[in-house]
Amino acid sequence: MGPSQAAVRLTWWIARSLLVPALLLNPADAAEPERVSIQTLLSPQATSYQQHLVTLEGGTSALQTIQPIVGSYSLRSKPCLLYGRASFVLEDETGSLPVVVMGSCNPDAPEALPKDGGRVRVTGVVQVLKSEAPRDVRVQATAIQILDSH
Repeated sequence: MGPSQAAVRLTWWIARSLLVPALLLNPADAAEPERVSIQTLLSPQATSYQQHLVTLEGGTSALQTIQPIVGSYSLRSKPCLLYGRASFVLEDETGSLPVVVMGSCNPDAPEALPKDGGRVRVTGVVQVLKSEAPRDVRVQATAIQILDSH
């Protein structure tokens, strides 16, 4: 096989490798996370949000920072010292629920945490720990945008 045939085969293999996963992706997966109220996540339909990415807005309270530990925030990343691990309560006009922050390898991560009394937009994964009343639901933050610091 000549060099040009090898190049054509390699190009075809790369194109096929990229095209097949693209065809399998659901267009809804690329959409923005659904904006929901806390009341929605505490309602009987909470289980329909299990492991879904959502966005919530509200005020923060009861911030508790957690000491750094050696760990990994994904299955593919190497273990590192995780900074900025925390939990806080997010409250909107419909209710309140706990938010957990898993941290990152960045030593400056604690500086990005919200302050008590601030207003934030949290995007995260819903975790329904108990589906019957009283429901136990929390959000594991993937992104926190500080809208107003107190």
